[in-house]
Amino acid sequence: MASSPGLSPRRTPSQDRSRRTVERILEAATRVLSERGYDGASTNRIAKAAGISNGSLYQYFPNKDAIVIAVLDRFADHLADRLGAEIEATMRLPWEEAGRAMLDAQIRLFEEDADLLRIIVEQVPWLGPFDKLAALQRRLTDLIRVYLLVNRAEFRDDLDIDATLWIITETVGLLSIKYVLDRPPIPHERMVDELAELVIGHIRGRG
Repeated sequence: MASSPGLSPRRTPSQDRSRRTVERILEAATRVLSERGYDGASTNRIAKAAGISNGSLYQYFPNKDAIVIAVLDRFADHLADRLGAEIEATMRLPWEEAGRAMLDAQIRLFEEDADLLRIIVEQVPWLGPFDKLAALQRRLTDLIRVYLLVNRAEFRDDLDIDATLWIITETVGLLSIKYVLDRPPIPHERMVDELAELVIGHIRGRG
């Protein structure tokens, strides 16, 4: 999220001890948010879970929302690193196999952090947009664009790369989030197969 005076950390830790304290606060906040949601994650609970005083917590963060934003930015960094690595690892695979692997990786990573994902989507959308989540979306879009361009000769002749890129990222992103949060009675592998068929069918064209 774009910084504002009330939503930014009070200070940037420069010493190892300070960095460790901030890390403890963010780890504790992640646990409390996952267990109790946004409304139940008071600064008192976060400080207690981190094993520090309220005063120590307020040395680094002015309020709960600043902590939540730091936690969600950290979550976005984690997703960016993991998803970016997963996508880059599939670049040399046949395109249909690569597409399925990318979809599987995205849903699996969302499932691993479903509690934080729910907080972003359902409990604190008014805190957004988050800069790092937007950066994650741009990074994934760029990686998929490169993959589509590299494999352009294998797709249907009339494929519009820009339109396809938007359709894939928006449709897959929304459906993946809905799947993880709503938990419909669809096994993980079946969901990946259905999404892959949707994406591959659009790219390949249906005869």
